[in-house]
Amino acid sequence: MGTKFILHYGLVAGISYYYSLSLRNLGINSINVVPSSDDSNALDPGDSNRQLPYNRALYPPTAPKFNKFIRRLDFSLRTLRNCGLIHFYSNSIFHGYDSQIFSRAGIPQIISWAGGDARIISIARKNNPYFFMMPDEARDKETRRRLARLSKGIRYVATDPEMAEYSLPYFEKVFIIPQPIDLHDIVYQLPQKSSRPPVVMHIPTRREVKGTAYIEAAVERLQSEGFSLDFKVFKPVYTQKQVREMIATADIYIDELRCGSYGMTAVEAMASGKPTITYIREDLLEKYPANLPLVNANPDTIYAKLKELVVDVELRREIGEKSRKYIEAHHTLEVIGSQLLQIYKDIGFRPD
Repeated sequence: MGTKFILHYGLVAGISYYYSLSLRNLGINSINVVPSSDDSNALDPGDSNRQLPYNRALYPPTAPKFNKFIRRLDFSLRTLRNCGLIHFYSNSIFHGYDSQIFSRAGIPQIISWAGGDARIISIARKNNPYFFMMPDEARDKETRRRLARLSKGIRYVATDPEMAEYSLPYFEKVFIIPQPIDLHDIVYQLPQKSSRPPVVMHIPTRREVKGTAYIEAAVERLQSEGFSLDFKVFKPVYTQKQVREMIATADIYIDELRCGSYGMTAVEAMASGKPTITYIREDLLEKYPANLPLVNANPDTIYAKLKELVVDVELRREIGEKSRKYIEAHHTLEVIGSQLLQIYKDIGFRPD
C-alpha cells in the first residue's frame, strides 16, 4: 500500500468506499478496508445483502475467530508503520483501544457514524417529536461510554448535522460533510409526463424507523378519495445497484419520516431526479445548504405533501430537476474529495 496511504476502515452504506474513491480521483493513495467480505458486517441491518463496494476485506466470514483476531492484529501493525491518516466508520479495528496507540504514533484519526451507533436516544427524543425509539437509559449510558472510549484516541468526527450534536461533548472538533455519490452509477430520469398514475416508491430498511405505517395510511387515504397513484413498497433485499435501478423507475420517492436528517438513499433518489420525501428536523434545516430540495414531511404532514406531488406532474419534474442540481453541487465525488482532503489537512495529514 506504500507510505502515507489513507485508510478508510469500515462499511457504512458504501460511504467509506466512495470517500476513498473521491481521494484516489485526486491522486491520493487511499483504500477502503472492511473486516469481512460478508455484508453481515454492516452495522445498519438495512445494508445486509446490498453488495456494498469496498477495496479489500481482511478475512472471509467463515474464518475462525482466532484467525480473524490475528489478521486484524497484523493489519493494525502494518497500518501503524505505513498509514498517514485513518478514517474509521462506526468503530476502530479493536473497539477504540488500537486508536490510542495510533494516536501516540502521531497518526491523525477521524470517525464517521452510521446513525444508531452514536445516537443518544434521550437527546433525539427531546429534539424530535417523531423519533421512533422509546427511552432507554441503559443504552444511552453505553453509547456515552463508547463515545468517551473512542475519543481517547480519535479526536475528530466527520458526520451529518444530526449526528454532530451527539459527538460534540466528546470530540475535539466535528466536521459536517455530505454523503458522497458517483453519478456514473446513477440513472438520471425525471418523473414522467404521461397520464399514467405516478409511481410512488418506498423501500424501508426498517419499517418503524422509516415511518412506513404512516406512509401506507396516507396512500390508502388518497386512493380512497379517488386519487390515482401506483404505490410500490419493497422489502430491503436488493443490492445497492438494484435499488438505484428501481428508484429510477419512480416518479416520487419516500424515504423516511421519523429520524430528522437525510441519508444515503435520499441522496440516491435526488441524484436520479426524483422528488424525494423525507423528514428534516426544523432546528437542523439551517445547517443544510439553503437550496435543499427535499420535500420535508413528517407523520402529521405526509398526506398533504404526498397529495401535492401526486396531483402536479410539473411540480414533480421541477423538484426532480432541482434535486439533481443539488446533488451535483454538494454530493459528487469531485466536490466531496476536495472537502475531505481539506479536512484531513486540517487535522494533520501531510501528503507525500
